[in-house]
Amino acid sequence: MNKARVELFSDGVFAIVLTLLVLNLKVPIAHGLGSLREVAPALLVHAASFFLVGVLWMAHHGALARVDRIPYRALLLNLLALFWVTLLPFAAENAADGPLEPLGASLIAFSCGAYVMSFLAMRLASHSTIDDVAEMRRWKQVRMMMAACLIAGDFACAILAWLSPWIGYAAGLTTIAVFLILRSPAEVEDSFRQRATPVGPAGFEPAT
Repeated sequence: MNKARVELFSDGVFAIVLTLLVLNLKVPIAHGLGSLREVAPALLVHAASFFLVGVLWMAHHGALARVDRIPYRALLLNLLALFWVTLLPFAAENAADGPLEPLGASLIAFSCGAYVMSFLAMRLASHSTIDDVAEMRRWKQVRMMMAACLIAGDFACAILAWLSPWIGYAAGLTTIAVFLILRSPAEVEDSFRQRATPVGPAGFEPAT
């Protein structure tokens, strides 16, 4: 399938998920400071969920931007990754309605772990020219190990959230932090791309 269609579809899913997060906010019954206290937990959950989905979109977009060939298996894994993202509004609504209840926090942590696992599998099933550069392969191996630790941690937090919901919330915040850390600087990838681009006999890059 054309990569542009996959990117548009994925961006559309993320946009709808962010819209659903806003629609889950409820108008408070009280007025003044009382209304602020009433909606404060929901606003905090909304803000955290919004940035979580936003960071996941950044990572998803970045991964698809590097890919030059998307096989059928990668399409299925991409759909699976997006499925876990669509569960986040449901998890956030549960967390907003009962911040100290374990269900919402556990669902957030589990969805994060399942998304990262599907996302990683999708990226491994796809191919990019920068994957052929030895330095890039070593760079990816380190980050894959970090991603594997994140997956295990998110799933563990999903279970432990039934003991304390704060553990589940911590998993979501940790996922945000790790994805921001794993994001590579643009100049590093540009260097890898230049090394992976074939150069003609006269020293010029072939026209594309």
